Amino acid sequence: MPGIGLVFPVLPGKESVFREVGAQLRERRSEYEQSRQRLGVRLERAYLQRNPDGSTLVIAYLDADRGFAEAMGALLSSDIPLDGYFIDKNAEATGIDFRAGPAGPEPELVGQWVAPGATGRARGFAFAAPLQPGKTDAAREFAREAYVARGAEMAESRAAKGLTREEVFLNRTPAGDVVVVYLEGDDPVDANRQFAASTTAFDRWFKDRCRDIFPSFVDFDQPVPRNEEIFSSA
Repeated sequence: MPGIGLVFPVLPGKESVFREVGAQLRERRSEYEQSRQRLGVRLERAYLQRNPDGSTLVIAYLDADRGFAEAMGALLSSDIPLDGYFIDKNAEATGIDFRAGPAGPEPELVGQWVAPGATGRARGFAFAAPLQPGKTDAAREFAREAYVARGAEMAESRAAKGLTREEVFLNRTPAGDVVVVYLEGDDPVDANRQFAASTTAFDRWFKDRCRDIFPSFVDFDQPVPRNEEIFSSA
């Protein structure tokens, strides 16, 4: 089953809450493994992203056996203490209480590339960027063209940079539609730097199409700043 890419705003001054959560998930490993086995989650990674305007986002990537709604239902019905702690701390840091119901529609996977023959999981990196208003359908069409119609070129581009996985998710949020990009590979941060500097025909086309759907401050000719990884289960 494909992964799940999520993004939520962090309340001002609450970044440390997520760092605390990450530390607790590592320290309470037995409880964590019991929890995620129950949820059907095989891999979980989370990142803090500082935006140009000073705001912060938390980005989560899950590889799960079930969809987000089903996994959340299992989390909310859990009697494992770590799960209650996890829900409460997320509410404290984001202002979103999952017990009150879903914060919005499920994330939509709009693009995916996985290297043929890739085994195991590699280092990860995730970031989020807002779409321009009214550009959601154009973003879906761009993803179909890049990841499906031009899939062979996509594979050549990403493999040349040492990547083994790239997944793109659309999140419909109260503040507008946001894209979450998750990369995996030998060094996904360096792979992004290579992509920013690339002048190959496919990469140039890809970056030019991004200009059509993202605000002007999102410039993929510049490397995406490294986000802080606050937790990884692998």
